[in-house]
Amino acid sequence: MSSILLNFALTFMAFALVPCIYRIIRGPTIPDRVVALDAMAMVIVVMLGVFSYVRDSVYFMDAALVLAIIAFVGTIAIAKYIDKGVVF
Repeated sequence: MSSILLNFALTFMAFALVPCIYRIIRGPTIPDRVVALDAMAMVIVVMLGVFSYVRDSVYFMDAALVLAIIAFVGTIAIAKYIDKGVVF
């Protein structure tokens, strides 16, 4: 795949983080902030996947997998805390 296209994809995804950061800072409610944080984590996971392909290294995929798992568990924990007031 073209190096220019991959660099463009990474740049586009970096700009996609800006609305997420804005919503995390200025979100009117806590659920809005949680959704923005989860979206930001998923964009970073995809960026790590593309970067792993560019660098031809599997270590970035390991980091992407760990980040995806932590983001998923964190989102579930925060949603449960918002709903019931306790995590466990």
